[in-house]
Amino acid sequence: MRPLERLLLVAILLAGSASAAHAEADHAAIAQASLTEIIRPFYAALAEQTGALTGKVETLCSQPSAAALNETKTAFAATVSAWSKVEILRFGPVTQDHRYERLFFWPDPKGLGLRQLQDVLAKQDETVTEPDELAGKSVALQGLPALEYLLYGDGAETLTMSGEGGAFRCGFALSVATNIDRIARNVVEGWREGAAYEKSFLGPVPDDPHYHAPKEVTLDLFKAFTSGIELVRDQKLGKPLGASSEQAKPKLAAFWRSGLSFANAAGNLEGVRALFAQGGFAQVVAQESPGVENSILFDLDHAIEVLRGIDRPMAEVVEDESLRVKLEALRVSLKSAAQTAGDMIARGAGLAFGFNATDGD
Repeated sequence: MRPLERLLLVAILLAGSASAAHAEADHAAIAQASLTEIIRPFYAALAEQTGALTGKVETLCSQPSAAALNETKTAFAATVSAWSKVEILRFGPVTQDHRYERLFFWPDPKGLGLRQLQDVLAKQDETVTEPDELAGKSVALQGLPALEYLLYGDGAETLTMSGEGGAFRCGFALSVATNIDRIARNVVEGWREGAAYEKSFLGPVPDDPHYHAPKEVTLDLFKAFTSGIELVRDQKLGKPLGASSEQAKPKLAAFWRSGLSFANAAGNLEGVRALFAQGGFAQVVAQESPGVENSILFDLDHAIEVLRGIDRPMAEVVEDESLRVKLEALRVSLKSAAQTAGDMIARGAGLAFGFNATDGD
């Protein structure tokens, strides 16, 4: 073999070796980082807030007043903030026993939950005031949207007064808050060290009921990242905004009654950002194309800043043309970030070819 041919052969072998190593991300490291830096602490924060919220509702019921209701609403907002960061994680213990839907029955475009809540309030069905009974009822009566209506919807002013109507509504609210707290704590327990799901997440094996290979764990995290951006872009912003102010439907927004729609969307993106920056996906993108990870982080940070800066109700925002333009530009930048990051992560982590990064499937 001639010297030049030998050099070409060595170059080809080295390139092939580098390409193979380059194509496969460290799935175990991604799983470990995501669990320790995001999943466990974020769910622990949620459980801390749900516990505090339950205490505030209990005080409201025993000592009804405008001040107690305001404190309860503050605790509710803190709980929504904590929930928003894990809302994008639709895998793990939260998917067992319909926990996710029991925590957050949304979207509800047909108003099923509202009709059920109004029916219960009209009939004053005492069974909903028992958390054990409530846990077996419709998911629309159990979670954060239900509690939001009880605290902010029609008739919420009765919570500040002594009387039969307010007492029933508050008892219902306390049952919902207790149920939410129990679910949050069950999810925390499901991710504890040594729990079945935790062991599968960190050490998947072919006969495991949850994950059969490390790449499946990465795929679930990848879906959370891409579908989390899509959730904000299309569901949290696109649907309420509509194509124009005349076609806007602000009541399709999550948490519109409490005025927490934009805080919720910002929290979703904070969860997405954590998956990217702390979960290991930024390193995968950097390996594919150094510097692009910073561009994606910039887009996410900018979107979070814009959403955090809006403190007006969705019904007002959809009528404000300058804000509509700003939010539409934000949606475009999020789509670009999702496509760029999605393509690079899928390629760098060796995920299924042809996976559409923006459909969440």
